[in-house]
This record gives sequence, structure tokens and C-alpha cells, in this order.
Amino acid sequence: MMEFSVLGLLVLSLQAAPDALQPSNVADFVVFETDVTEPVAEGETLRLYDLHMAILYDRTQDWCEEAEFREQLTWTYAVDGGNFALGEFSISCRDARRVSRRYRLDSEEGFIVPERRQARWQRFVNRSHPLPELDSGEPTRD
Repeated sequence: MMEFSVLGLLVLSLQAAPDALQPSNVADFVVFETDVTEPVAEGETLRLYDLHMAILYDRTQDWCEEAEFREQLTWTYAVDGGNFALGEFSISCRDARRVSRRYRLDSEEGFIVPERRQARWQRFVNRSHPLPELDSGEPTRD
């Protein structure tokens, strides 16, 4: 079974913890990659962007399980070490639980998107969180 792990990605920053969140429940997700449309592995259709969205849902689900955190998390997502913002994504605890169960997102051993669920996951991401339009393939600067 082919699975993809975040351990192979260059995640620069994943900052958020229930007790350290700002009042608006904002967390940062910053990666070194500049082109998130690249496949996770050669010959694969799963893009880095798809995997990043899965990580955001999985991490939100983890934090929602904490006793004092039961609302939503708004992620700021940036690439190129934080030089380019790709947007904000608000994920409610309810949606995080539902989506994590439906697609069986799992971070216990790194981060995994099961192969048999990848096509469905990409359709979900394209519909729910379409990749922002990029000018000449580059994200917009903050």
C-alpha cells in the first residue's frame, strides 16, 4: 500500500496549541516548498497542496480532542518559508472530526493519506479549498 508521510516534506512551522492560541484561534502553517502543485512523489497525482490540507484537518482534529478546545481553528497557510501567503482556512471541530473519519487521515506515524482515498481526498480539496489563483505560478506576497 502506497502512503505518503509528512516526514518527507519540508514543514518549516506548524504552530498552534490549544493553550497558546490567540483569541481568534489562529494557527500558522508554513512550509519551505514554493510550488505546492508539485506531486508528493514522482508519478503520483497527489499534490503537496492536497497533503498540506490533510495535515490541517488532522491537526485541527487533534486539537479539538483537547478538553478546552471545541470550536474552530483558522489556519494561515504560507509557502517559501513564509514569504508567500496562500490564504486562511477555517476548520471547525465538527468538520475536522467528520473529514478525518471519512478519509481516515492519520498522523500517528508521521502523516498518512491512504492510497485508496487519495482521489476522493483530491476531489474534496478541489471543491472545499480550491488552490488560490497564482500569477505566473507564484503565490502573492503578503
